[in-house]
Amino acid sequence: MKKFSVFLVIVFLLLSCKNEEKLDLTSVIETYTKNLNTIEKIQFDVQNVMEFSSDNVWDNKGFASLEKQANDSVFGFSFYGTRHDANRASIYNNGIGFQINKTTKKFEQEKGGLHFLGSPGGQMIQRGFFNVDKDYENAVLTETDSSFIIDYTFKDDKKNELTDIKKILEIDKISYLPIKISTSSIPDFGKKQSNTHIFSNIKTNNSVVKSINSYIVELNEFELIKPKKPKANPLLNQKLPTIILPNLFNENELVTVKTDKVTLIDFWEVWCGWCIKAFPDVEDLKTKYGNNINIIGVVTKDKENARKLVNKKGTTFVNLIGNKTLNETFNVTSWPRYFLVDTNGTIIKEYRGFSTQIDEDIKSLIK
Repeated sequence: MKKFSVFLVIVFLLLSCKNEEKLDLTSVIETYTKNLNTIEKIQFDVQNVMEFSSDNVWDNKGFASLEKQANDSVFGFSFYGTRHDANRASIYNNGIGFQINKTTKKFEQEKGGLHFLGSPGGQMIQRGFFNVDKDYENAVLTETDSSFIIDYTFKDDKKNELTDIKKILEIDKISYLPIKISTSSIPDFGKKQSNTHIFSNIKTNNSVVKSINSYIVELNEFELIKPKKPKANPLLNQKLPTIILPNLFNENELVTVKTDKVTLIDFWEVWCGWCIKAFPDVEDLKTKYGNNINIIGVVTKDKENARKLVNKKGTTFVNLIGNKTLNETFNVTSWPRYFLVDTNGTIIKEYRGFSTQIDEDIKSLIK
């Protein structure tokens, strides 16, 4: 009898093992993919944490609603996103965008694009929400009691000079919907940057409260702000204010910006991708015009990583440490920003981003 009982226990264990579904990365991804394919509409509460550097972390909460749009070439979906603390929202639908101020009940209409993800409402949107990663180098599956966690690593992005590219996808075991999506990489100056979305209160398809079109219709109750030409900077055609700033690489050395030559002032920041991409172009101007031009870079935040970046890029033009007061004086609210000063010390041009026009204008001043 005792031997028979032992035999029954062994049989039970063997049957249990046989019936237990084997868990592996492939099966989790397949199930996750099938589930995403059944979803046409989804809404959720979301927390977005963006870390640019140790002293520059954004942590905001909001709400988002997404609808798949197979013909959309930018995102593959339309969306409504709102950030609670700012009381602002963004709508993107078939290439058209709306930026909404819910406090003043006003909105602006413009061409929609990836830049929308930087707006308060757009920050609540995870660009690759419906995407299933395929071109990864490695993926490791782990699990908790309630979720599966996939750690992806990807090849370096040489075009954008990004290394250590990673993504963490956490999937709820019951719903097979994402709980968290976190992406990170290290730009060429060596400081990790990350973007994390944490989702809760998820509703899909028929449970979604409103369509994107319904959010657009509600704008009938808001005032449309007609586009205006940006006001000219009051410093244009004025003498360059006195600028005395610390040298980026020697803070004890104060540098006075001189205007004995044509001078280009470059306001940039470490977290600004367009600023960094333009560094070689600005350096080319220094090489091209040599002693006929002064080029001055001004960076305000994250001095340590600014030094690393300048060294890695091989940048030779002078960089100084700016401050909030200087930014306000020059009305710098977006980066990069460039100012061209002639040999009389007069600010003659302002540029919101680098373009070949800068080179043409410098050439016209140097005779």
